[in-house]
Amino acid sequence: MKRILIALTLAAAAFPASAQSPIKEAGAGIIAGDPIGGTAKLWFDRNYALDLGVGFSGSTVLWGDFLYHAWNLLPQPEEGRLGVYFGAGPRLETASDTEFGVRTIAGVSWRLTRQPIEVFAEAGPVFRLTQGGGVDADGGVGVRLYLGPTPR
Repeated sequence: MKRILIALTLAAAAFPASAQSPIKEAGAGIIAGDPIGGTAKLWFDRNYALDLGVGFSGSTVLWGDFLYHAWNLLPQPEEGRLGVYFGAGPRLETASDTEFGVRTIAGVSWRLTRQPIEVFAEAGPVFRLTQGGGVDADGGVGVRLYLGPTPR
């Protein structure tokens, strides 16, 4: 347990200073995949966000990824914005023995203009730091509904 607390503290300290700014927008939704569950996204500005989630993958899984979004890498649709994102953060799984790891993720996000909706797909490796190490994978598709005005 002591190693988990140290790893969480180090992961939180690694986030850039922009993560300390006020939240500009918040959304909540679901993700289907591995794990399957609920997700929330807190935007700090147009490019940086924090993705938090709780789900199930044989046992309860908690994660928090700091994400960078690049909106100019893909051709833009007529409706909304299409971008790619990359990020990493801590992942905790409450199996018979608690497992802690670092989740790295890459995805595609489509933000609609006229509706407060985001559709996304993501995948990436999870590097386990407990239980003898190893690498797993997370991934899925999901949708989030945003509260309040959408920043342009």
